[in-house]
Amino acid sequence: MRILALSDTHFGHMYGNTAQARKESIHNMFEAFENALEIAKEKEVDVVLHGGDMFNRSKPPKPIISKAYSIIEDFSRSGIKFVGIPGNHDKSVLPETLMSHFNEDVYFQNKLARVDFGAISVISFPYEFRNPLGTFLKLRREIEKDSRQSFIILNHQLFNGATFGPHRFEFKNRIDALITDSFPRNAQLFLSGHIHRAQRIQNNRVYYTGSTERTSFMESIEPKGCLLIDIEPNSVHVKFIELNSKPMEIIELNIEQTKMISKKLDTLVIEKDKKVLIRLTGRILEYNEIKLLWSYFPAKEYPLLTFTPRKPAMKLRSLFTISKLPLNL
Repeated sequence: MRILALSDTHFGHMYGNTAQARKESIHNMFEAFENALEIAKEKEVDVVLHGGDMFNRSKPPKPIISKAYSIIEDFSRSGIKFVGIPGNHDKSVLPETLMSHFNEDVYFQNKLARVDFGAISVISFPYEFRNPLGTFLKLRREIEKDSRQSFIILNHQLFNGATFGPHRFEFKNRIDALITDSFPRNAQLFLSGHIHRAQRIQNNRVYYTGSTERTSFMESIEPKGCLLIDIEPNSVHVKFIELNSKPMEIIELNIEQTKMISKKLDTLVIEKDKKVLIRLTGRILEYNEIKLLWSYFPAKEYPLLTFTPRKPAMKLRSLFTISKLPLNL
């Protein structure tokens, strides 16, 4: 069985200082998803699994829902099955209008559910924030009932050992961080959304697909893509396929010894069609210095530029120690 796994498409996500820039950012999220679906067709997969946060918020605008509906409906005509679940941004429930017109090859699971694909079954459940461990134990009991079947678990949860951010913060020993040690061997693979960095953890049993496009500068040094998975009852092979995501750049300026930040700003060359974040570190800014930033880089001329801090009460530390994050896959 061949699978394409992806997650965190965040349809409706907007970024930019102008209406046109925000419109293009919405388009970029759909474009990344469509590119992944084209890969699914090229690789002749049997099923596409979407691990949650399909939308950027729980009540997306109707045009966003309609666009997502159209893409998935067109894709379903290829004969490739599609399984999707809601994440935390979806508030654990996908919009009904998205689910009511699909054929039998499309499954949207708003509750713990199982889909059988021959010798391999996919058990999926939506994001659980009240009692993730309780849902996890219920899932384990369902798997233990059918010891001869092989299972893939599709979810949108936090797992122990997951990392994110430029400093590689690790979720460890948290009460809501799940651990798969007690699951039987026929639970071959846990595919999860929620953490936007593609990675494998817990003895290669848990895989995060990562997001298909960048939604935060915290992700600027991470590759974005999807997972191509070949799975049999006794073997699993996972390959990361990178998508052509939109680049982000972070420019850090240490102004600790600088009395006039204009001298620093005079040296900057900013690409107007690229998402850029200016971070001023080393000391607290004054109000007039914050105003000066926008005078140098007017929002209409630099629709994809932002900066931090925006208030003078914050002192920032340096964010990055590396320029590109290696994949843990």
